[in-house]
Amino acid sequence: MKINVVERQHSSSKSPKEYAIKKTEALDRYFNRVISVDITLSVEREKQIADFVIHLINRKIIKIREESDDMYAAIDGGVDKLKRQLVKYKDKVKDKGSGSALQQKTEVVDVSTDLSALIRQQEHTHKEIIRTDHVIRKPMSPEEAALQLTATDQIFLVFINVASGTPNVIYKRRDGNYGLIEP
Repeated sequence: MKINVVERQHSSSKSPKEYAIKKTEALDRYFNRVISVDITLSVEREKQIADFVIHLINRKIIKIREESDDMYAAIDGGVDKLKRQLVKYKDKVKDKGSGSALQQKTEVVDVSTDLSALIRQQEHTHKEIIRTDHVIRKPMSPEEAALQLTATDQIFLVFINVASGTPNVIYKRRDGNYGLIEP
């Protein structure tokens, strides 16, 4: 991890600069894919300001600005915010990297491998129901269901059609209109 510290309008003492370097070196424990850290320590009127710009993998940049009456307090506050942001990003990368069960089961298959053995292996993989929603709705018309759907942020709605008494599904289409699925 490369650390660059720039002091603007500040005393020539090296203590805040060394303190900032020492504190940011510890960020490697929270996320080990930090490419570089740019720190700017400045004084505006009577406020001590510490600006942090962290360059991560995948061209991700995190910017933090902390102001305080004391430069050390500004550095500490900025580093604490960075720790929280790095943990958030690490969890996000971990979740994105785990993918679905199909992505996790990706295998390199030799041409000589028996195709029926692969099919049997995939049939034996166990899929779980992760979430179940219990929705009790009154019977409604498709027009009323469309109004209900616009009121929520969901992409589809299951409802009982008043006319037929059967369950129907109304969904938002990419073009902004609605689609209706009737059994």
